Amino acid sequence: MDRFASILNELGELINVPLAPDHTRSCALIINGTLHLQIKEEDLQDRLLISTFFGELPPGRFQEIVLKELLKENGSSPRIGTFCYSRRNNQLGFFTYTSLSRTNGDLLSDVLELFLGRAFAWKAALETGQMPKR
Repeated sequence: MDRFASILNELGELINVPLAPDHTRSCALIINGTLHLQIKEEDLQDRLLISTFFGELPPGRFQEIVLKELLKENGSSPRIGTFCYSRRNNQLGFFTYTSLSRTNGDLLSDVLELFLGRAFAWKAALETGQMPKR
């Protein structure tokens, strides 16, 4: 079993869901039925990309507020990940990287816990109009 498959297998055992890479060397999960998460191997750079799109950016003044707050988050320390905007699908996204060679299932679980906490906080912010606490 290769390194990426081994990490996914360990994570799968922790969350009681069988996980394995697909033909594109990625693994897609749906968290709580609402958040689509992708873990992708970037073997040439010895890292895993963890990413999600978490909501459509509404037009108007709220859009400006959200983008300004996300820029602040991107400049904060410690930073869990990077927020981004896709014009193609008008979606806000969030991504981070972790080392492929230094990661195991436990460490990936810890990274995902922090990552998903932030992603769900911002998903809720878009749905409710209330900015999340930092």
